Amino acid sequence: MTPTISAEEFSARRQRAKAEAKARGLDALLVCSRGGGTLDRYADVFYLTNFYTHFPFIPDFADNWSGRAHTFLVLPVDGDPQLVIDVPDDGRIRLDDGTVDYTDFVVEGAIEALRRAGLGKARVGLVGGDVLSFAMAGRLAEALPDMSLLAADDVVGELRAIKSPAEIALLRRASSLGSRMIEAMMEAARPGTSHGEVVAAGLDVLVPAGGVLYNSFMASGVGGDPSRFARNNFPTWGSDKKLEEGGWIRLGISGALNGYVFDLARAKAIGPVSKRQVEFLEAAKACVDATIAAVRPGATAGDLGAAGLGKQEAMGFPVTGVFSAMGHGVGLGWDAPWLARGVSREIVPNMVLSVERTISQDGYLGDFEETILVTENGPELLTDATQRYW
Repeated sequence: MTPTISAEEFSARRQRAKAEAKARGLDALLVCSRGGGTLDRYADVFYLTNFYTHFPFIPDFADNWSGRAHTFLVLPVDGDPQLVIDVPDDGRIRLDDGTVDYTDFVVEGAIEALRRAGLGKARVGLVGGDVLSFAMAGRLAEALPDMSLLAADDVVGELRAIKSPAEIALLRRASSLGSRMIEAMMEAARPGTSHGEVVAAGLDVLVPAGGVLYNSFMASGVGGDPSRFARNNFPTWGSDKKLEEGGWIRLGISGALNGYVFDLARAKAIGPVSKRQVEFLEAAKACVDATIAAVRPGATAGDLGAAGLGKQEAMGFPVTGVFSAMGHGVGLGWDAPWLARGVSREIVPNMVLSVERTISQDGYLGDFEETILVTENGPELLTDATQRYW
């Protein structure tokens, strides 16, 4: 049976968000999310109402529609919530204490909801401001010139960082599916196979289970000159180079099941593994293992980041590249905290963390990532994919 989150839990989330907003001197929250078939920026409204819009983003067309692919939740601290949506409810919305407005004119609907709630001159915390287009933000300001919009992403972000038992059950299920997916991809990664064929093997596992692919970071090579890496940005599996005997491949995949995200990575040799390849494969895993081992009562996100990055430096690999953290929270997307040096956020039970590291040098690459649940007794692995292919 698929784990479910009760209507009562959604209501309790909204009450906690309202209480925090009130404590900050805010009169309401305006929560904005975007769907459109992607996994970018849907999480805040989904977390509070269980609603996702599948309609793709299209430019506004005057007198016909506005704000397609967007959703607004107006959440007064002393009033009833109002949800403005652009597609019909499929029966999953959990908003027994509020109202739902289905409309083609989402921006106008949000403005009217704010007016109905008496927020024309209020202090309103904006959650998801980066989802608003310049034009949408301008229309809100023009229609409600005396309303103050203040950044408040962390109001919901802090709630999302600590998972409920129902969320943990959903994340456990998602991580299991992701593990089976990456194992199928690693099995398919053989000499003469393309990146696209590797992804297709994973999708054969993911799609029948009801999962959605978020991304598949892929690269392969044979060592030596890094320019010989086989990789592609759009789509990530679009490289026309075939895997070669004696080479390597790395896979970093993420996706969602019932809205909750899995995130993991593996790498291996193509054919017999060389001593040089093992050095990189083991180094990436060692950094992740060191980070997970640092999970203990009183530890901070900075402690975890320092443990993993310190291990990398101790093995002689400089910390360079596009990602200087050892991971992040995971739930309905990437959650707090980020596991980076200097972050003071305490690691507490019921956080779910994805711990990751990529090590590359001289045309070789190792990649490893696990997802863990923080418990009273320490870390528990949620991902259970094969760890070593060498």
